[in-house]
This record gives sequence, structure tokens and C-alpha cells, in this order.
Amino acid sequence: MKSKYLDIRNCHSLLPSGYSLPTVKRLEECLHHINRHNKNTYGLVDSLIEHNKKTSKVASSTRRLVKVPLDIAQGINVIEGAINTQALERPEPSPLLLHMIYDHEMDMSWKTILPLQYLLKGWGDANSGYQCYVHSICRNMPRIGTVKQLVEREEDKSENYTYVGITGRNWLLRLSEHMREIHNGSRRTFYQAWRDNLGLDSVAFVSQLSEINMEYEDAMNWEETFVDMIGSGANGLNMIPGGFKGLKNLHKLGIIKRVKISAKERDAAIDEYIRQHPRKGIPNPFISKLWEDDSHYSKVIEARPKSLSVGQVSQIRELARSGWAVEAIVSEVNALNETQVKKVIAGETYNRGEYADYPS
Repeated sequence: MKSKYLDIRNCHSLLPSGYSLPTVKRLEECLHHINRHNKNTYGLVDSLIEHNKKTSKVASSTRRLVKVPLDIAQGINVIEGAINTQALERPEPSPLLLHMIYDHEMDMSWKTILPLQYLLKGWGDANSGYQCYVHSICRNMPRIGTVKQLVEREEDKSENYTYVGITGRNWLLRLSEHMREIHNGSRRTFYQAWRDNLGLDSVAFVSQLSEINMEYEDAMNWEETFVDMIGSGANGLNMIPGGFKGLKNLHKLGIIKRVKISAKERDAAIDEYIRQHPRKGIPNPFISKLWEDDSHYSKVIEARPKSLSVGQVSQIRELARSGWAVEAIVSEVNALNETQVKKVIAGETYNRGEYADYPS
């Protein structure tokens, strides 16, 4: 599509897939309305583009975003194919943020946040240099009301659990790699936390792109600062300190032979760290606390592929009491294999939450 305001290349680089929906086109239309049909914001987008052009040669570490009294939000219902785009007034000026809220199947809500200036013409190549991001798991976030309510609702930060990262490629490509590791069962705390919250009510997954076009050293310093602030402690999902502090930590532990290594080598080093210290891969206290909740246990088990439902578990126990052979039970209830059925009968698995309501 042709665009007056948006740099389409940067939109394709930084925005998630629109699931064949015209999300970028609707964003362009919203910008046109802000810029030409609202007397309070007349010419605002033009001024942001002009600022982009004037600062395009400024070093990324000193380049500043313009503060405005607006945010833009898009509510995207993937199932129904609907898009709702709104400009939202802010009480205090700040960099203009684009919130994209995706509603998926299985009651999953995923929200991305990034500065809109990165997407406007005049910014330059958004994919050059390093990108800095934060992924959050936000609990007690009921999916209610309008897009405006979803964006503005006060969030209890004590219920947010965060992972801080940087990448020298593209933040969405890196996220796809994270998702692959999540589904492959990696024991990293961040992956385990995301996995354990999939399919749960009142949980929103939030991905925020904070900085782009960073030099390596600046990005590492940014990561070190933000891991210390929000990526560590009881609510943090990072397994080692951020930036150069983390590399020094891995070197001190003998995981790496030198401090200056690539991001790919660092990922491999963290995997080796988990292998040598397996308990470090066990979920942090907040996940352990969740697993003490029987309702959480039942929801997670039900959501996992190849898991047995409450009804299947009940049927296995009833058939076993009736003297059925294990092989016949597997066929009757469509279980995965004989081992799965034997463990249910022995009380080794499926013995909490709703599953425990049925006597063995």
C-alpha cells in the first residue's frame, strides 16, 4: 500500500503479522484523522515526521522521542477478523506509543507496545543496530471492556513478571525463537513461566519494544540496567544479570572462557549453565506458588497437548476398578500409551485439582 505517514518497510520489520487483516492500513487512516481532522492535534503527525528527518543522523543513544498527549491502540480480534483503531488522549505528554492488542483462540491475549515514531517516515532503517525489549506476563488482567479500558486500566505491577532482552537482529524474529524454545520444553525460567500461563484466564502476555538502532555497548548497558530493575528478583525471569555483568558472571563460573562473546554464544552459555546447575532452571518462587494452587494445576494440565482430560482420568480409574486390562483401557479412553494409564492407576499423576475429585 502507498502511505503518506508510515514507513512501510519499518512497519513490516517491527509490527507483528496482521493475520491477513489490514492493520497497517487502519493505522494510516487513524494518523490521517489525527493530522488533518482533529483541531487539537492538527499537523501533529507532520511535525513528528519532520522531527524524524532532522534527527536521523543523531546517534541512537542521544536521539529523543517527542512527547505528545496521545497514544494509539488497535484491538485486533483474530478469530472474528475485526480491527478497532483509536487515538487515546493521555493526561501527561509522553512518547506516542502504539498498543496492538491481539485476541487469539484459547482466551489468549497478546499485546505489543512500541513507540510509533519508529514507524513514521523519516526515521531511517529501524532494523540497523541492536533492539531492546521486555516481555511481561501480566496476571489478574481480565479481558474486559473497550480497547481504551484495556490500555488505561491500572495494572498491579506486583503481578507482572518480566524478561528483559536485546538482539542484534529483529525483536520479532528473536521472539519466534523464544516461542520455539517454549514449545520445545526448555527449562529456562522465562520459557517455563510463559508455558505455565498459556490458556489461563486473566493473563495477558505483553511484549514491548523499547529501543532500536542501538550500538552494542549501549544495548548491553541498557540490558544490565533493566535486568537489575525489573528482570531479577521475585518477579524477574532473567536467569543471569544483564549486559556485561552477566558475561562476567558466566566467565567467573567458568561457563565461558572469555567475556567478549556474541549473543548466539551467550545463549549457548546460558543453556550450559542450566545443564551444570539444573535447579536454576526450576521456576522461580512465583511459579512455584502458582503450582500450589489446585485450580492452576488443573488448567495447565488440561491446556497441554497429549494430556488427559478430567473425564478421561475418571474413566481410567473406573475401568481399572472394574478389572479392565491396561491395554484395553488405553484403547477405550484414547490415552497416549500404557505408561500414561499405569501412572494414573498408581496415583503417580493427575492427582490434584479437579483430577483429585475422583477417587483412585
